[in-house]
Amino acid sequence: MKTSTLPRQQMKRLLASQEEIRAWIEKNGCLVVGVGMLKGGTGKTTMTIFIAFYLAWLLGLKVLVIDTDDNSQSVDNWYKVREGLPGGPESVPFDIVTYDSKDKADDAPDLDDVIDSYRDAYDAIVVDSGGAGKEAYWELCQSANLVLLPFAPSGFEWNRIAPTVKTAARGGKANDNRLKVLVCMVKCTAQNSLAAEARPVVEHIMATKIGPDVSEKIDVSFVGKEFEISQSPEYPRCWVENPKRTHLEEVGHLFRHAMKEVIG
Repeated sequence: MKTSTLPRQQMKRLLASQEEIRAWIEKNGCLVVGVGMLKGGTGKTTMTIFIAFYLAWLLGLKVLVIDTDDNSQSVDNWYKVREGLPGGPESVPFDIVTYDSKDKADDAPDLDDVIDSYRDAYDAIVVDSGGAGKEAYWELCQSANLVLLPFAPSGFEWNRIAPTVKTAARGGKANDNRLKVLVCMVKCTAQNSLAAEARPVVEHIMATKIGPDVSEKIDVSFVGKEFEISQSPEYPRCWVENPKRTHLEEVGHLFRHAMKEVIG
């Protein structure tokens, strides 16, 4: 797992502390975190799972994951895979529900209403928003406090950043909170220069394709290099076994940095 090369005190200034996050939840109620990009295969489900483990284990919160992935219901499938493994689903420290936005009945509740229905029962809700579900995605952005947009250093993925952010702004306009949207790079490796080459391209996209019409509705930023997520073997391994607590540090740092924006 990649660890930050920043001096400890400088890194600390970029992160909300666990105590600050718990205090924010105590004051403001259920924290709603979305993970989504309007493209499949960008690492959304893995990030969702690791954030949920981090919130449940490291912060001791009662956590719900909502799977809205129209294409594959990935979190739901992840949970089903675990049913045949030692320890089984009972070793998962958070609850999971599936929201099928593609085949829902005409009178079924919208995603933001589903999220609101669970707020009183949980400290945190993490929503895996699927690659093609625009409607569910902007409904998520109507309710979320924070949305993370993961992408790998590839043009196939970074060209979806601007459309995804604009959809987030559509939902954020109706959000009672000021929605924080953080674009973050995943699947980074020291074995090639793809991440370094992608960063200026994405910075250009953020500067030229995301205009005032977006910034009037939401706060959006591209997180720094120190919070890039590596291509660690521990991420795919979580499909067959729970991550160790030490494996949660990298995603935990990204989450705590994002929460620094939410807390202010």
